[in-house]
Amino acid sequence: MATPSAAPPNRVLHLVPTQRRINWDVLRILAVLCVVLQHATHAGPSVHPELSAPLFVFDLEFGASALVVISAFFACASLAKGAPARFLRHRLARLIPAYVVAATCTYAVLRYAAPPGWSHLEPRDLLFNALMLQNWFPEVRLVDFSYWTLPVQVTGFAAGALLASRVRGPAVKALLWTLVAGPLLLRSWTAEPGLVRTLYDGLGVHRAQLFAIGIAIWLWSRSRLGDRHLFALLTSSLLAQAVHSADLASTTALGVLLVGVCAAAGGPDWDVAPVRALRRPIRWLAGISYGVYLVHQEIGYVVMASVSTFGPLAELAAFTGTAVLLGWLLTRFVERPAHRALTANRRTAVVGLLLTAQSHFGSVGAAPSSRAPLWRPVSHPSTSAAAPLTTGDASPAPVSAQPR
Repeated sequence: MATPSAAPPNRVLHLVPTQRRINWDVLRILAVLCVVLQHATHAGPSVHPELSAPLFVFDLEFGASALVVISAFFACASLAKGAPARFLRHRLARLIPAYVVAATCTYAVLRYAAPPGWSHLEPRDLLFNALMLQNWFPEVRLVDFSYWTLPVQVTGFAAGALLASRVRGPAVKALLWTLVAGPLLLRSWTAEPGLVRTLYDGLGVHRAQLFAIGIAIWLWSRSRLGDRHLFALLTSSLLAQAVHSADLASTTALGVLLVGVCAAAGGPDWDVAPVRALRRPIRWLAGISYGVYLVHQEIGYVVMASVSTFGPLAELAAFTGTAVLLGWLLTRFVERPAHRALTANRRTAVVGLLLTAQSHFGSVGAAPSSRAPLWRPVSHPSTSAAAPLTTGDASPAPVSAQPR
């Protein structure tokens, strides 16, 4: 029997089982932790001065941006395997049900349990937020300010699924620079209300450089983008981020975290003794990180207000503990069951067809047509933290031009 040829260093044949890499879990937890701390110690007390003065202030806003970069990176890994429509279906099945439930619960808490004067939300606001149209209508109130990432990511996933098989070779690199430079050029037309401003805000154009970063790091990890090109693109993207956000300190912090993202994408797994000892809690927290992100902010502020008489330490503990508890409940009883329900039929049909085909081939003494594992969504435990450089096939994969 013929043996497979040696694979390049940055990819492993599908015949080799892949292992979940802990470095991506660590990065996800770190990014979400930065979001939680910024909201608990800076944003919350700033918006609600009746809360206790925090023990410390963490005012760097970069955790959510880092999550968008990581999400873009893994979307590229999934799209590189083909089946963009299936990728989009699985991603939306994972994101949207949990988001709608979280938005509804947050709305109910703010409407009926928040201190007087904290919220002026109306049913119309919930409807537009649930439909992810809040960025398109300036008069619509946000149920939770953390939700800015959801419409942006869905737009990016849709664009990635559309462009994955159409934009290749040099066009991909041109697209990356367009994602960085284009929004900067459009800014001059956004000073006044109008069509450009509506599209600019609705599509989250000023976040496009985050998608460029994620795509560029993935290309680099696949040896399809040189070191100098990556450095130039990351530097330009961070400068664009600083212009859009007007926050140099937070942009610098994002740049530091991107060093870790590059190390996770292009280097060995961080399977060292201290991290290995905490592998189980790290994996568990990373697995509920999306749920934590969805429920932590506005509900957390209400919880902080309810324990404010006990001081800042109790507020921070209650904020964090509530985020973890509700994040786990949302993941366990909404996100995962909804994803299974929305994708089970198609997956079952594919499995049945493959088993039938392989059984037929086996009956005539032929080898199966493919030994590649069945497709799984990138959020599946077997792939959610595995660096794409260990899950690709031995042939160059199609490039995805795409953007939590």
